[in-house]
Amino acid sequence: MNRPVIKWNPPMDTWNWTMAPRNEEPFFLPANFTHKLPPSANETEFLAHMTVLKRNYSRLLWDSDKSSNLPLFVEKALKLLNLKQVYYEVEHSVMSKVSCTACKAGAGLLQHYIRLGKSIEDINKMIYQFCVSLKIQSARVCEGITRLFGSEVVYVLSRITIGPDEICSFVIGDACGDVYNPYHEWEVAFPPVPKPPVRTLEAPIDVAPTFKDIDYILWTGDLPPHDVWNQTKEENLKVLQETVAQMSDMFPGVPIFPALGNHESSPVNRYLDAQWRRWLPAGVSHTVRRGAFYSVLSAELSGEKVHIIGHIPPGHSDCLKIWSRNYYAIINRYEATITAQFFGHTHYDEATSIAYVGPSVSPYYDLNLGYRIYYVDGDHEATTRQVVDHETWIMNLKEANLYGYPMWYKLYSARAAYLMPSLRPQDWDKFIDEMTSKEDVFNLYFKNYWKNSPRRGTCDGECRKRLICDARSGRSHDRRVLCGTIEARIDGATPAPQTWRAWLYNGFTV
Repeated sequence: MNRPVIKWNPPMDTWNWTMAPRNEEPFFLPANFTHKLPPSANETEFLAHMTVLKRNYSRLLWDSDKSSNLPLFVEKALKLLNLKQVYYEVEHSVMSKVSCTACKAGAGLLQHYIRLGKSIEDINKMIYQFCVSLKIQSARVCEGITRLFGSEVVYVLSRITIGPDEICSFVIGDACGDVYNPYHEWEVAFPPVPKPPVRTLEAPIDVAPTFKDIDYILWTGDLPPHDVWNQTKEENLKVLQETVAQMSDMFPGVPIFPALGNHESSPVNRYLDAQWRRWLPAGVSHTVRRGAFYSVLSAELSGEKVHIIGHIPPGHSDCLKIWSRNYYAIINRYEATITAQFFGHTHYDEATSIAYVGPSVSPYYDLNLGYRIYYVDGDHEATTRQVVDHETWIMNLKEANLYGYPMWYKLYSARAAYLMPSLRPQDWDKFIDEMTSKEDVFNLYFKNYWKNSPRRGTCDGECRKRLICDARSGRSHDRRVLCGTIEARIDGATPAPQTWRAWLYNGFTV
């Protein structure tokens, strides 16, 4: 039987950014509105924000559609919300009940208008008015967010059969409870293979002359700036192409293994082969276009060792619970094959069991710039391909601004700083236990986590529990199971929990 031929045109791989069209016309013309645009968020004081919130929320929503009745929980939720807090929590991946309530209100409101048959244009306009009138952000940011995400959100919500409770439990995670949804319950099926035994950018140009014998480079994603309301496909491609060219010039002949971050696409968090071909084997091009995945089963059967490169750490709250759970199962099943994992996303410097989260060359938020050098067991008959040590090098931004040029220095070596005999999982586990009982050990980890930033502040009991739990966690949204012992130890000698604002600024991840 003849199989149908599927014709597929690959995406455009080359472009001239100087000729790329730019949107110079505002998404919504001011004449379309019946109210004066408020001042920007930077000009808005907190009390003024709350006054406008109480005055405008009801009029805005009812005026949008006077002939309909909004769900009662939406009206009640909006009375209770501090939408500034919600914005900060979403931006910094630290969710609370406030974000959960906002999610349910927003999802319920959008589904309500979709059921009424409102057009995408009408809903986008309503989202923009809602964002501006309640002063969630400035008019420019509200316009960009609406233009990039509005139609996509409406498209998804109009095609799913679940309600606000299920949506927000899936997106927000623990803060919204664990609502059962059969569509998000699945397990990886492993083949019947016997389980093996357990075995005991321009700124960092300093790297090339300092380390002349680099074997390969790991690139864990998130090149574009994080102004998500202002991103376009053209700008993101420009950043990608310029970075690829720069890295190729700085490290000629050195293999670079890349992963995509959630900020590479436009809009962000959506789903590049042409730019990566110079570093990857020709046979993997088709999998890169579909998802950049490989088979650890094939590696196991061939007796190979595997290093996994990704962006969002599997234990981070931004990783969906069901994906994290199945990834955790894969790592445990192929523990003799997968000898190291490397991730990015948080911009901080941390070790997550045997998965390493490397520092970033971005100062976002209040950080020094940094990069990481890994030393891996090399070519010999009994090689484990495990990481035997790593060094973190940083650039002190204060000194660079003071003297007018960057000065890089080694902040620490993991084994030397933490007095570890090796970097095997059992040694990291012992080190994490020490952090729960020895404040000086944790303070050293906290300093390195922030890349010795002078703006890191202090870390009280709640902050300490969160960071140590993050270091141990391999599954997202499963803190009670994985971190109960840690929290019990620290609770015996810590003061009362801090406010959410202090907790947020003492080390959020983005």
